[in-house]
Amino acid sequence: MTQTIGQLPRCNPPRPKRNVDALIGATLLFVFASFPRLFILAFWIFGSELGDAFGSWIIPAVGFIVAPWTTLLYAWMWAISSDAVAGWEWIVVAVGVLLDLAFLVMVRRLMR
Repeated sequence: MTQTIGQLPRCNPPRPKRNVDALIGATLLFVFASFPRLFILAFWIFGSELGDAFGSWIIPAVGFIVAPWTTLLYAWMWAISSDAVAGWEWIVVAVGVLLDLAFLVMVRRLMR
């Protein structure tokens, strides 16, 4: 009696999974983080509002890195007001704080 040997199954190497959602999320996060920084640079280059709103260059520099939306909206409210942020303008600055916190949460979630 003869025995026939069938074809052995092929062993394909596993393909790396493409995480398209993470790539889209990172791209949107980059765009979300770029807008306030570009506006802060424009405030600094083309106007004096950024220097007038903050006492020194250290606070806007740290705000540029850590909390760009808050820094931008504070300088904007300072520029449209009479050299102070008062009343309803603090609501706009609070929205900037919430945007910065949302950004940090999104970065943390994307890093998982």
